[in-house]
Amino acid sequence: MDDTDIDVDARITEDRTVIDVTGTRDVAVVVRSDDGERIYLPPEGFDDPVGGSPYTSPYQGAGAGGEESPYGGATGSTRGVMETADGFRVTHPQPVTEFDVFRGGRD
Repeated sequence: MDDTDIDVDARITEDRTVIDVTGTRDVAVVVRSDDGERIYLPPEGFDDPVGGSPYTSPYQGAGAGGEESPYGGATGSTRGVMETADGFRVTHPQPVTEFDVFRGGRD
């Protein structure tokens, strides 16, 4: 994957939506569901290089179904957004009807 490629994977169930963004943290995700529209911004420090430590796990801080866990790894998380080793994960508490991904400007 070069520095212009990103990958977005969405899983929608009857009670939640999980969207994984990999390859960059320089995007915002806008979701629309029955309760309206919500904007998810990347975790703080999103401009840090992607890749990090070889000891960083994309599963760190997540419990069953992608929920945050009290058992460590909660740093770097905000409500509904969790940093992963190569991007971030958005967990929305409803099935979405539509979502958009907006990429940050390029220098």
